[in-house]
Amino acid sequence: MKYVIILYLCSFVNVQPTCYSEKVVPLEFDNYYDCILSGYKQSHNHLASLDKEKITKQKLAIRFLCKEITIGA
Repeated sequence: MKYVIILYLCSFVNVQPTCYSEKVVPLEFDNYYDCILSGYKQSHNHLASLDKEKITKQKLAIRFLCKEITIGA
């Protein structure tokens, strides 16, 4: 089994967060541990690439998950 990171860009302006987009990071991991640690780094890098005012105004944050995938058959 391999793992991939899926990032979700979400706004927390309202009580219920709204997630706008989903991005699969083009990396594969052999275990959950490496995937989840990289997920935090990828989330940071993605937020750092966005406009500071946009993040503040829309209260943006990244939700992410490590999804288990099967390679080959």
